[in-house]
Amino acid sequence: MTLVTGAAGHLGNVLVRELVERGEPVRALALPGEDCSCLAGFGVEIVRGNTLEPASLVAAFAGVETVYHLAGIISILPGRDALMRQVNVIGTANVLRAAREARVGRLVYVSSIHALKRLPQGVTIDESSPFDPHNAAGEYDRTKAEASLLVLQEARRGLDAVIACPTGIIGPYDYRESEMGRLIRGFLRPGPRAIVRGGFDFVDVRDVAHGLVLMREKGRSGEVYILGGSFISFTDLIAEARRGSADRSRGVVVPHILARAAAPITALMNRLSGRDPQFTRYSLETVAGRVDISHAKASLELGWQPRPIADSIADTVRWWREHPLIVPMRRPARMRRAAPAAAGRSRVAVVTGASSGIGGLTARRLAEAGYHLVLVARRREQLDELAAAIRDAGGMADVLAVDLARPEGPQAVFEHVMERHRGLDVLVNNAGFGWYGYTSDMPWVTAQDMIQVNNAALVQLIMLFLPVMRRADQGHIVNVSSIAGSIPSQGIALYSATKSFVDALTTALYRETHGTGVHVSVVKPGPVLTEFYRTAERQPGGSTVPAERFGVSVDTVVKAIMRLLERPRRTVWVPGPLRVLPWVEFSFGWLMDRLGPLLLRRRSVRI
Repeated sequence: MTLVTGAAGHLGNVLVRELVERGEPVRALALPGEDCSCLAGFGVEIVRGNTLEPASLVAAFAGVETVYHLAGIISILPGRDALMRQVNVIGTANVLRAAREARVGRLVYVSSIHALKRLPQGVTIDESSPFDPHNAAGEYDRTKAEASLLVLQEARRGLDAVIACPTGIIGPYDYRESEMGRLIRGFLRPGPRAIVRGGFDFVDVRDVAHGLVLMREKGRSGEVYILGGSFISFTDLIAEARRGSADRSRGVVVPHILARAAAPITALMNRLSGRDPQFTRYSLETVAGRVDISHAKASLELGWQPRPIADSIADTVRWWREHPLIVPMRRPARMRRAAPAAAGRSRVAVVTGASSGIGGLTARRLAEAGYHLVLVARRREQLDELAAAIRDAGGMADVLAVDLARPEGPQAVFEHVMERHRGLDVLVNNAGFGWYGYTSDMPWVTAQDMIQVNNAALVQLIMLFLPVMRRADQGHIVNVSSIAGSIPSQGIALYSATKSFVDALTTALYRETHGTGVHVSVVKPGPVLTEFYRTAERQPGGSTVPAERFGVSVDTVVKAIMRLLERPRRTVWVPGPLRVLPWVEFSFGWLMDRLGPLLLRRRSVRI
């Protein structure tokens, strides 16, 4: 049995075709819900799993003799990409571990020519070029280099593994419209096309698939093989693509200096239109000038020989003309920042103050999104009920009855998470309480507890888990604050101060972690319709707290939190128009100075 990861991709489905034509039984590893229609009719066994979830790999690797590991993410976008790093590096580490435990006969890993160190122009790139995990060119290059070094390390430990470094891949059967497929498809539209001066080494996808099979049969363990084709300029590429058509224009060549200056603008325009940009500074640097790449080693040792590039372009054009209705698959923008689980575990989320209200509903929504919940609050009965509901719905949840008003509470949460889950993906700091009345009437013990829960426990949890997230280069901390932090109000003086602290801390941490795979955000809701107000009414002499009439629903706040996890940002106001409050305080604070005493009511509440 042969296993192919990433089998539904461009190279993956072509490799499956090659193997099936040879009469080999093939098993394809595909993500849950992934479209595998391109494999229909080939008699392929499809196993659903995720390279980021090692437990799901056990069934896929059972009885497998050869593994072709193709699954990965390609991106020409600038900056860090947490998901790409997790899939390309951690996912490969999980595949290597699974291959070793399943005693696989040989593993063929598909790296990239971009994983090798970039050499000065005029110097030929071959297999003697080292993998460069510190490549300044782009995150994709670095992740593939790191993964390749992991494969070589396992090969030195005894795993039979070989590495392929294909150059730019073009060819038919491009059902998901790769970057080069999109470019060639664009060339087929009539009219002038803007192209940049330069070119690259391109190779036919069918030849790469054949080369992978030859590597399995003839490649030396621990060796790297470049599977390249030939260099072609973009001017010649568009001419070949339009050969035989009525439109024979060769395109408008844009100078590199102009293209580099326009790259950020075109990237923004593409982002607004929901499409990935084709030209970024990374891609422009990659195709600038002439790159000489040698595939002599593969030809000599494997007997591999790629077809002429003109034939590949002609076949690609013919295939696109026969499949004009294919809709390209684009990776959603939120996935570029998603927090996948670290190696060897499911995604884990901790929610404090989870017994009811915002915390309880947030926990339910995270469970629905596939997270393993750690529910933290003082009230055990409510946590047990919530955990049971989550499990009944098919989710996973731990219960941790901890009082964060006690200094040892956060440490207990940290120890539980690290012992049982070995890491954390999402931390929602929701626990907190308020007190309504004159500060002069507040007992000191209440003030101490408020500072401990609202601030000290939050800081301790962040300081415990943030280093874990930084090491994994992924994770999201969401602090639930309040509009009271931006507009100090009578009757909640200390509460306002604790929330101002949360806002300032979040802003500083957001700036510290900006550009990494770790995100720190704050949610600032207005009055929320939770049991806060019912509890206030039950207090001796209690009555309705005035702010309740302006309250928003818990569901509205939780939706904002979930959107924040999908598209990280520093601050979210709920509802959005409340973002004007800092300006209101700055401009009309004098009015509140006069109205405050008239509005104050002596009430206190603990939630």
